[in-house]
Amino acid sequence: MKYILKIAFLLMISVNIFAQKNTRPLTPISGHYKELAKLSGKPMLDSTDRKQFPLEGLSPKNALKLILKPTYLLHPVSEFKLPDFPANSSAQTKAEIEFLLKLQATARSEEKVKESLAFANVYYDVFVKPTDSTYNRFQKNLFHIGRQLPYFSPEKLPITAKLMTKIWSDCTYYFWALKFQYNRTRPYMLDSRIKNLNNTNFQAYPSGHSSASYVAAYIYQELVPEQTNLFVKNAYDMAYSREIIGVHYPSDSESGRIFARQFVNYLLENPQFQKDLAEAKMEIDKAKK
Repeated sequence: MKYILKIAFLLMISVNIFAQKNTRPLTPISGHYKELAKLSGKPMLDSTDRKQFPLEGLSPKNALKLILKPTYLLHPVSEFKLPDFPANSSAQTKAEIEFLLKLQATARSEEKVKESLAFANVYYDVFVKPTDSTYNRFQKNLFHIGRQLPYFSPEKLPITAKLMTKIWSDCTYYFWALKFQYNRTRPYMLDSRIKNLNNTNFQAYPSGHSSASYVAAYIYQELVPEQTNLFVKNAYDMAYSREIIGVHYPSDSESGRIFARQFVNYLLENPQFQKDLAEAKMEIDKAKK
């Protein structure tokens, strides 16, 4: 009996060491996200708190994302710990709306709007097939977060592209499940002064663009650690672009970053993912030479 207990204890230690080794910390909140998060997110109890995203306008295709087959992760959605979004009537939401109005007045240069609208089309359709006319465009989107690197393309990195396709599918399932769970309305639906420049007929929290971009950044951080700052900046720019065009609150963007860190940490604990990641890293190391 003592021998069995000793083995169990050693196994428990090895699991804890393994988990610690594969857990990456979330960097502290910063910038306008930090300043806005200092405000209270508690409701002031007015009629706006009853406002949610109107599900009757939701595309049926979005609901299909909730039945995507898992590749790496089988975790229940409840294991992702996001902060509750600030209530519609809260001081934080009101400050976030004022922040978006300020961006609307000062940050919508022709160049910035063009860039932000281009970023709006950077996503991956998890239902796309190789025979579809859009397939190559979506494959290219997988590498957007490292687009400045000359070897970052599906043509030069087919193994990495296959890995990212699997990751994006798992990632899409989870952040869409969370969107349905929270069902947060869009900022322009709460305040008509905000003029959205992109049609977003689905829930706001967490931001899908932010979630997927930070997931890509954290994966590429594992593959090309010396380019971490580039990847994280590109993910930040993607999230911020959604605020510029008035479709996301800053807290939506921040929740995507929080989700992404947890999601990638779970991936790092998965043996099959570790194997596929190692193969992608070999491919990238070869391409860099």
